[in-house]
Amino acid sequence: MSEVKFSYYQFQKKLGYQVYLRFEDFEFENLFTDFLQTMGFDKVERNKVKEIPFDKKNTRVLKIVKASPRVARQIDTSNFGSDHFGAESLSPMGSYNVYKYRNVGMMIFGEGNLLWELGIKSTHDHMALRAIFTRFLSFALVHTGVVGFWGVPVEEGFVVMTPNKSQYESVFVDLNQNALITQDGIKNIDCELQILRLDSTIRDKVIGMKKEALLSFLSTNTCYFSYSGFERELKNTIFELAQVAQGFIYPEENYKPRISESQAI
Repeated sequence: MSEVKFSYYQFQKKLGYQVYLRFEDFEFENLFTDFLQTMGFDKVERNKVKEIPFDKKNTRVLKIVKASPRVARQIDTSNFGSDHFGAESLSPMGSYNVYKYRNVGMMIFGEGNLLWELGIKSTHDHMALRAIFTRFLSFALVHTGVVGFWGVPVEEGFVVMTPNKSQYESVFVDLNQNALITQDGIKNIDCELQILRLDSTIRDKVIGMKKEALLSFLSTNTCYFSYSGFERELKNTIFELAQVAQGFIYPEENYKPRISESQAI
């Protein structure tokens, strides 16, 4: 019997996060190569895998597989009708949580477990995949206090949006390492960090947000969601971020979204 060889990818290796993806099907892995690079995952050299300090407290490994026929049926027949998150749902299953994205994938994970598993039924919907992997990161990093928001970076900081308006792009904030993690790369957080909220009702003016309003806005627009509420580390990060950042309400008609390479062609 030949030995199974796993491929590992690490999220933002430069920042040292112990968050990994694991594949054991080379052809299936190839479907994700460009997508993973955009999401900030770097492949771990095979001879370096043994050096990964796997431990239940700090390491999260997501095993990614093709959904079996049984799992595919669960993905398709989920009761999404009563859920408030559209195509997504989250529910408890004993000591685990089950996250599903309708017709695309299902992830089983537990806070005290090193190995999580994601079954993917379809790889055609890139927006759905981006949502799934962003949710994974928000779940996997919650114990570190790293928080993600749906939105896009701008020169002054970042714009917080709904998932649809940001096309499921996200910005993660790590105050401990003073890092703003975006699709464009990692930026240092400076003392004049601005967080923008778009508003279609105002014209040609920018309105400053009070700290209480900014805190409320950030708390309701994270990439993390749970039926049991926020973890303490996440609450602390959001509170500190609201204190150090400047919040502004910006006219939506004046905002010019970044043009992606696919749109520019």
